[in-house]
Amino acid sequence: MKSLAYLRSVLPITVLLLLTLIGHSVHAIPRFNQINNEYFNGTTCPSVTRYNIPCPVLCVANLNNDCPPRINPETCPYPLCPDGSCQSQCRSTTNVCQCPSVKQAQPFSACSNQLTIDIHHYDASQAEKQIHQACAAALNQSSYPTWTELYQSSQNNSVWNVCKAPPSVNFPTQAPTFLSYLFIYVVFYGFLGLWVIYKAAREKNAPVPTYNNNGERFMGYSNDIFGIWMVTYTGIVSAGWIIFLLIICLDYYGYITGIPYALFYGSYDLSSKAFCVCWFLATSWYLVINVIRSRLRNFFRIRQPLTKAQYIQVEQPRQIQRLDNVDDNNNGEQMQVFIERIHSIETKVKKWFGLDTNVITVSVQHGSTFRYFDYHSARYVYQHDKDVFEHTIPDIEFSQEGLSSKNATDRLERIGPNFIHVHVPSFFYALWEELTGFFYIYQLMILWCYFYLSYWSIGVADTAVILLAAIIKVIVRLKSEKRVKSMAEYVGVCDVLRDGSWICDLSSADLVPGDVIRVNSQQSVPVDAVLLKGDIVTDESSLTGEPLPIRKFPARDASSRDEKIHRLFAGTMVKQASPDSIALVLATRTNTDKGELVQKILFPQPVSFIFNEQLKLVFAMLLCWALVLLGIGSWWLGGTGMTAWFYGTTCAAQVMNPLLPAILVVGQSVAGGRLKKKEIYSVDLPRILMAGKVRVFCFDKTGTLTNQGLEYNGVHPVVQEDIGNDKINTRLDNLKAQYQDLSPNVQNEELLRMGLASCHSVTVIDDQYIGNPVDIVMFETTGATLDSNKEMIQLQSHRPGEKRKQLEVIQRFEFQHARASMSVAALDIDTGDIHVFVKGSFERLGEISNNIPFDYDQYASKLAREGCYVLAMAHRNLGNQINRDIVCGWGREQLESDVSLLGLVLFKNMLKPDTTEAIAELKQGDIQTVMITGDNALTGVSIAQACGMLPSDKPVLLADVREKDGEVVWMDTETNAHYMAEKSETFNNVELAITGNAFRTLLEKNPDQLRKLLFSITVFARMTPIDKMLCIELFMEKAITAMCGDGGNDCGALRAAHVGIAMSEAEASVVSPFSTPSRTVKSCVELVIQGRSALATSFASYKYLIMYGEIMATSKLCTFYYTTSFSIWIFILIDAFITLFCAFAVTQAKAAKTLSPQRPTARILGPEVLASVLGQLIINALFLAGAYIMLYTHDDFFRCNEWDARSVDNSKWWLLGDNFESEVLTFVVLFQFVNAALIFNYGYLFRAHWYKNYLLLGICAIFIAIVSYWELADPNEFGCAVRLNCGNPDVLESLGYPRPNFQIEPYNNPSGHNVLPKYFRYRLWVYSIGNMVATHAWELLFVLGPVRDWLKKRYGQKKSSKEPFYPTLTPTVTTITN
Repeated sequence: MKSLAYLRSVLPITVLLLLTLIGHSVHAIPRFNQINNEYFNGTTCPSVTRYNIPCPVLCVANLNNDCPPRINPETCPYPLCPDGSCQSQCRSTTNVCQCPSVKQAQPFSACSNQLTIDIHHYDASQAEKQIHQACAAALNQSSYPTWTELYQSSQNNSVWNVCKAPPSVNFPTQAPTFLSYLFIYVVFYGFLGLWVIYKAAREKNAPVPTYNNNGERFMGYSNDIFGIWMVTYTGIVSAGWIIFLLIICLDYYGYITGIPYALFYGSYDLSSKAFCVCWFLATSWYLVINVIRSRLRNFFRIRQPLTKAQYIQVEQPRQIQRLDNVDDNNNGEQMQVFIERIHSIETKVKKWFGLDTNVITVSVQHGSTFRYFDYHSARYVYQHDKDVFEHTIPDIEFSQEGLSSKNATDRLERIGPNFIHVHVPSFFYALWEELTGFFYIYQLMILWCYFYLSYWSIGVADTAVILLAAIIKVIVRLKSEKRVKSMAEYVGVCDVLRDGSWICDLSSADLVPGDVIRVNSQQSVPVDAVLLKGDIVTDESSLTGEPLPIRKFPARDASSRDEKIHRLFAGTMVKQASPDSIALVLATRTNTDKGELVQKILFPQPVSFIFNEQLKLVFAMLLCWALVLLGIGSWWLGGTGMTAWFYGTTCAAQVMNPLLPAILVVGQSVAGGRLKKKEIYSVDLPRILMAGKVRVFCFDKTGTLTNQGLEYNGVHPVVQEDIGNDKINTRLDNLKAQYQDLSPNVQNEELLRMGLASCHSVTVIDDQYIGNPVDIVMFETTGATLDSNKEMIQLQSHRPGEKRKQLEVIQRFEFQHARASMSVAALDIDTGDIHVFVKGSFERLGEISNNIPFDYDQYASKLAREGCYVLAMAHRNLGNQINRDIVCGWGREQLESDVSLLGLVLFKNMLKPDTTEAIAELKQGDIQTVMITGDNALTGVSIAQACGMLPSDKPVLLADVREKDGEVVWMDTETNAHYMAEKSETFNNVELAITGNAFRTLLEKNPDQLRKLLFSITVFARMTPIDKMLCIELFMEKAITAMCGDGGNDCGALRAAHVGIAMSEAEASVVSPFSTPSRTVKSCVELVIQGRSALATSFASYKYLIMYGEIMATSKLCTFYYTTSFSIWIFILIDAFITLFCAFAVTQAKAAKTLSPQRPTARILGPEVLASVLGQLIINALFLAGAYIMLYTHDDFFRCNEWDARSVDNSKWWLLGDNFESEVLTFVVLFQFVNAALIFNYGYLFRAHWYKNYLLLGICAIFIAIVSYWELADPNEFGCAVRLNCGNPDVLESLGYPRPNFQIEPYNNPSGHNVLPKYFRYRLWVYSIGNMVATHAWELLFVLGPVRDWLKKRYGQKKSSKEPFYPTLTPTVTTITN
């Protein structure tokens, strides 16, 4: 496998290597015009005289006798240094007079190297010959040989120190260092072939892989001596490439022997070829190792049966949730098809290389009687009968007896300790993981070219940038993982029942399913358990976001142990517990609800946003473009093929900026910090970008849109009137708004007084009522007192001085969502009667109660439409003859049967003060708002209309299920007219709502119709927690969907949504990626604002860094064409200052104050982004071409003074910047680099206005001022330091400028300066400003302004956040309950 993958990777690289190594020379530089041939007016250029050319060092056999007088040792007041320099302290003690390609019969020494000459009629094509002849003539000699000529004659005692490879050596095949490592490398493949044969023989009868129920594949492996040797050998080769590349680089600078290229016969050509070969082989080696890294170790192991294996390779299909088809417009269909094709190719490539699965190797451990391993924080035990490892969960007996120590020990061994270990790697290990990724391998290998070709200063700067990028990503990652670790890891102590006796202070890590534990106040629950005995109040805010403490009741039997009202959840806090409270452990580790959430956080299903999908495509396109630039750069550049290849590689490297991955993370971190300041906390920063693309925002009602607490609004008692003829008229009486309005002298009203005071699950902790918010409001309204220890309730007296009635609650069944009711049995202490009270939704009690008024449904619906939260209460008197113990033994069905309706209990669910404003902002921001509530549909519609979610002037059709045949029918909530969906006619201009029953029916019988209706439905009512989650998942199929809830029954929906925000007091809630304690819908608005800003900023950063690469690539092509270069300090300014500071400053753009009427694009390859980047690129390229045209029209200073690089070794790039061509390029592109950041700072729709990014404006102003000073000022020390507008002191003085009093390194062109005339400098500065204005105009007028708007209106497709779909309706006569 490894050899095949290696061959696949090496083949194209080898072909490219061979093409590159084909020696080619290009002697016309530049390729498309002749240098210094004629003036612009056609006049022939005069011959060129080059001044102050340094002569090569002359090496002689006898320093005192053979050195000519002009350069003999006596010309220096100090002893000559070994390199011929005259210094008081020599920089090196190495004798430079030696050539590795020549066997010297005697040692040579260097004469003084101070000799310079002038050459008249200078011919760059014959530069080396002219220099040698002129230097010899200056020493009164006819000629001196070079080392190669000396090697051929071996007669001279004097020689120019010019070393080349022997004539017969064209490739470093005779270089011993090079050959020694290649020998080690080639021998590896010999051993690899032997290993493949050996492995095949050993695995001849190897078992086939096995699969468990989750689709995970298991293969067993064991170590082998030969395999260990191969792993060691692989490590040696991997380290060897780094060492050998380092040796070649050091040899380039002469740090190995003191002489450059000494390991390769003193030849740059041979050294560069050796480096090129090693670079290609090393790069392909590391890429292959990176691809197969997860399988590599097991490749060098032997397959074994699972019963004998030392290691298990676990393979899990890599499932990625792709969101590239979830967007808000259809104008990218062709692009979508293209992306699908690319994705198909990507899938095939991944499958070919085995990258479509997650591969993890774990060590097998041995228990007392079984084998196991831990994987993803769960324990897998080997099952002999299935020959597979499985995650086992023991059967739990519903009992208070506890476990025996033996059973507990066995379970602990099989399940593992009750502790979720979150491994947070060390900083350096995490950095190593980051740097060994594909992108960083690409960048770091490119940097070797920089370090080799005297680009070391740029290499150091870029290495610092890459390391900074990696460190930023690692810090963000570790911070997030440590936060999860603090939430997940917990070890406490508790009392456990084992062997019939209590063990005190046992570590919670030793708990197993089936244990019985004591539950104490102020204890963090370490497991998922069911309450067996006692009375408990828990705080579940950190797990579910539930804002109020919840009362828990003992489960009566095994069938009710999964009901939430009986369950204790790991990670929650016990606020109060009765002394006798005990619980049965149901789940530990990752089997708990908290464990499952933590596991999903630690090992999430990857979500691929369209931004990420297209970013991969962009990287692929940039890589192809880089290869094109490599070829163009190699073709345009003169000199040998190796130097051309090096320059082409540096050009290709600029295309993909190393900051690109990190700057996106920085933008997300900035947005996360801003959200934190507004009390919105995130545990998943990439989700912030998704928040910017939210199309549908779903809300729970109670506690989210409305206040958490309800207001008591009164009751409508049931009245029975005798109307004669033995007929009784049952009706609902007028509203009794106050509790005191209920008369104890009217039987039904007295029963309502008793029911309101007793039919609840309220308890008292520290003088505070705890329980369901509705129950608390209802109980407080009665003014009754509660003794929670004795379940005694004293009613408020109706008149002062009256005896207070006492009730004792002897039986209670808590509220169930499935039944929509709760019930209690209360003993009247005064009369001894036992009363049964049932409270629940008016629909539910209408089904189970007697004496229902004829207009019950219509009246209750009317109240719901008015925004009331409508409950009903029913009663049954068991009398005083029945034994209370019998009643305590009844089940819920028996207790709640044969009850009579007492009346309707009303509450007002008031909107939060800012809900209406927040909903309006979201809708204005092109976001569809949806209510998903467990409340009554008509109440939901009323609240939706009150907050603006539904328009109040449109009819609302409510879908429900008809009882007689189970069909879905529609009802007008105002007129009560009923319809069935058919195909005969269309009913337009309506809003839709749906009940949970209709939702489930459509989902089961007609899911396609439900999907068509989905985006037209605003209110989903009577939805169970499962319904809420399914509804969210349906929306997620077509849109980026957000969910906001206060926890509790919203947990599933919050977890499922792309963007979930829990209104939780806990700063870090594991239930959703976002949480806020502020409990205001404005937090949702702020989240979307910051998400849109972060997405827009990510695009701005992306565009800026892409533009940086393209400007740099364009600049490099120009420098290649002319064989020029920026000066070293300009390179450092661009890479280490302008790019870094501007890229960071772009991320500091503030978010807009309000939501714009449109969502930002998430398509990197969308028309706006492409128009912005390509338009600016073309404008910049045209202006750059225009600058050169302007330069070439000037005869007064440029024509016939053009740069001719043939006289300079073009491998020494630092000599290529002292010319007019390079200076014009520098001034133009420096403005372009800075200007790009300013342009991409626009975007007031999602971010604050451009002028509010003060950091970016300040940085750009500083850089523009510096560049303007360099360009406009006369020669000065600052400009000379970067080799701009400067020259040799004598030349500057001759040009009329003051003679500099600071050191200037001699200029490397015939004229000795690159000072542009003042008029031309000012003209070029204005021209550069014009370039800036043109690009700004393009962005503001075409990309963001009126031209774009006109094109959208003319060619764009009309879009709507809410897809209109109106059911075709036909009137029908039917009766339904809503």
